[in-house]
Amino acid sequence: MRPLVLSQIEVGNHWTTHILGMSLYLDSVVSSLVAFSIVLGAGLYLRHVTTAGVPGRFQAFIEMVWQTVDDYVMRMIGPFASWAVPLCTVLFFYILVSNWLELIPTGGRLTSATADVNDTAALAVIVIFLVHFTSIRQRGFKRYIKINYLHPAGMPRVFYVLLAPINIISQISYPISLTLRLFGNMFAAALMLQIIALLPLYLSWAFNGVWKLFEGVFVDVIQAFIFALLTVIYLSMATMEHEPETDSAVEAATA
Repeated sequence: MRPLVLSQIEVGNHWTTHILGMSLYLDSVVSSLVAFSIVLGAGLYLRHVTTAGVPGRFQAFIEMVWQTVDDYVMRMIGPFASWAVPLCTVLFFYILVSNWLELIPTGGRLTSATADVNDTAALAVIVIFLVHFTSIRQRGFKRYIKINYLHPAGMPRVFYVLLAPINIISQISYPISLTLRLFGNMFAAALMLQIIALLPLYLSWAFNGVWKLFEGVFVDVIQAFIFALLTVIYLSMATMEHEPETDSAVEAATA
């Protein structure tokens, strides 16, 4: 027999419809649209209230986040990837808002889109596509293949056969880890809320408040930050120049 707690928890159930033979999770779609609309609306509001004088609190907060991302991108990647600043900033706020939607008591009608692996997989695919596109644009296709899949500069060609499979597995693991890290944490957070809801009323209200405060302030913010941070790190790894430094080291060692 299944434990009573497990029998009362619905895991992986979605408000589903079918279009052209495909299953569409409407709850995740609606939650994604709501999160996107909130972020877009905040951006339009910021454009309306932005001033060159003393900024308001909202403008000051956005400018602080933007400047932090900009400084990090400039140090890790360089000025040629300035487009990564709005990308990482929007990713951070979209994921953060999506995470926070789970905390709103809507009776399950409005969920966290990031608790659906399809949503996190879509975000990961976008990021990884841009990573490879940027790498090819920066290095050229031949050096992109050489550095990412064959071997680091200066290594003997005999190691090609050994390192190529490892590098291919490594490249495949990036989108998978990016997808499952965010999904796993947010799914666990949503599951925690369901478990707390099964407690007696005199306990559930206290645990529910404590958990939502902890999740909203720490878990949700940290997961959004990590996803944006990994985006910058992957872009940095994809555009990092190894050859000049390695060649210089080889020349110095053989001099």
